[in-house]
Amino acid sequence: MLVKDVMSAQIVTVSPNDTAQSAARLMLETEVGALPVEVPGVGAIVGIITDRDIVVSVLGRGHSTSMAIAEFMTVSPEVCNEGDDTAMVAARMRELGVRRLVVVNDDRRVVGIVSLVDIPAERPATEERQ
Repeated sequence: MLVKDVMSAQIVTVSPNDTAQSAARLMLETEVGALPVEVPGVGAIVGIITDRDIVVSVLGRGHSTSMAIAEFMTVSPEVCNEGDDTAMVAARMRELGVRRLVVVNDDRRVVGIVSLVDIPAERPATEERQ
């Protein structure tokens, strides 16, 4: 199975200058747990934020929800290609300790996000009974 078969193709992005509060509101409205951070007018993805980032890096440290996303985002997020095999991507995510990857196409344009929960668990091969 390929990443493009299981990814979320709904792309909702934020700007590095947006606030933690506006990002949290957007996550609530769109029912997503992660947002790629895009440079406005350029289209380049420079980071990613998750709902956990907002809780831990902003609220947990007592910062204001008006804090700019650029101050707590993960810079240069890991990506995968829409044509990658899901089992290989799942293994890579576990190795990296992440639950989501930004998905790009062959032109390196963002086409979605894949979450570890989107990828079906591999079923062990059953042995033939004698």
